[in-house]
Amino acid sequence: MHIEWKDSYQLGDHNLNVQHRQLFELANKILATDDVATIRSLAVELYRHTRIHFEDEEALMRERQYPGLASHIESHNRLLGRLNGLSQAIGRGRVDKAALQGLMTDWAMFHIPQEDARFEAYLLPAA
Repeated sequence: MHIEWKDSYQLGDHNLNVQHRQLFELANKILATDDVATIRSLAVELYRHTRIHFEDEEALMRERQYPGLASHIESHNRLLGRLNGLSQAIGRGRVDKAALQGLMTDWAMFHIPQEDARFEAYLLPAA
């Protein structure tokens, strides 16, 4: 299993792009290993990185006065809830790679290109 990053997922902010790529890299590391201890460690890192990324993205949205902030936060909370459930299961020794791949695919196919992309116009410098 592998989740492919595509350049079309890039937004107009370097930091957000780097963070998105790191999320994909962490998820792919989890998908590539069968060692439960490694998966647990990577799941903690993925969860931590996701929280930081969402905080950074939401702060930037506040700074740019993005009108869709409230619904975007709801979307983040849904993704985080799914990731939290997967992380808790991993902590109990149950690794559901298909569910992780599904989460990251939803993130890649819908959240980034649709929801994050709506914010991209607010990243452009004022003319």
